[in-house]
Amino acid sequence: MKNAKIQAVKEFISQYAGIMVDMTIRDSKSFTFHFEGENKNAMIKIAKYFITGNAKVEYLYDSEIDSTMIFVDVA
Repeated sequence: MKNAKIQAVKEFISQYAGIMVDMTIRDSKSFTFHFEGENKNAMIKIAKYFITGNAKVEYLYDSEIDSTMIFVDVA
């Protein structure tokens, strides 16, 4: 069941951002969304979605691996 919930979150965020997004769970209230390439619109959409819920959000694009990462820590 847990995997189904994770998959549902990934699918929702991917649809919301308009780009295929993967997710890594760091602990019970911290996770990272990531996708290939640089897409500032998708990065900002995902960040704003979680910031409105009072989460701490950081994001970056790493040109060496051509990936964007959004780090979310839920309060």
